[in-house]
Amino acid sequence: MRDLYFFGDSITYGAWDEQGGWVQRIRSSADQAFVAGRAEDTLVYNQGISGDTTIDLLARMEGEMTARFDADREAVIVFAIGINDAHYMNDEKRNFIELPEFEANIGKLVGIARKYTQKIAFVGLNPVDENKVNPLPWRPAKSYRNERVKLFNSIIEKVASESNLFFVDIWKNWIQINYRSFLFDGLHPNASGHRRIAEKVNQFLNTGEVFSAAPDKKDAS
Repeated sequence: MRDLYFFGDSITYGAWDEQGGWVQRIRSSADQAFVAGRAEDTLVYNQGISGDTTIDLLARMEGEMTARFDADREAVIVFAIGINDAHYMNDEKRNFIELPEFEANIGKLVGIARKYTQKIAFVGLNPVDENKVNPLPWRPAKSYRNERVKLFNSIIEKVASESNLFFVDIWKNWIQINYRSFLFDGLHPNASGHRRIAEKVNQFLNTGEVFSAAPDKKDAS
């Protein structure tokens, strides 16, 4: 028996995929496998909240885990957070958060997660279509730029590597192809994008040795 906890933002929540997003796709796959007798009982907790940053997640993570954690079950925590931290505040002409603080926040999240499990992974950030999100049409005070998103993605990868945690590299996979076709509005993945993320994360969750104690565990593709 195991519990999968997914912490993140609107992309983690599933916007805008008619099948509920990449976390829901993982849950559906786990449910199908269990019902068919091919896998163990797996509970999936989608704790993605639209607009969340690392600051928001730090404020709520302990409470979320306390309410759901079962010490008798295997726990896996997957973080998919950071793209909202990377935005530029047009009205104030400044970055929302600077890189050292962001890196510290990612480290704090790892510290909280390790109170509950050693099986922790990070899903990296996806590139954006700057023509559609610089600025955001629905929130003109915000802008997203790939140069900065890439920096934040690198910080997540760095912390994951230093902490010997898995890092699912969405950026490297998408940037080599026509990633704009995987985006619904320039920021959030569409159904095809969510499907691709689910497939990448499932590769890790369904591999028995993924969360072993072996060093340097991270995605190389």
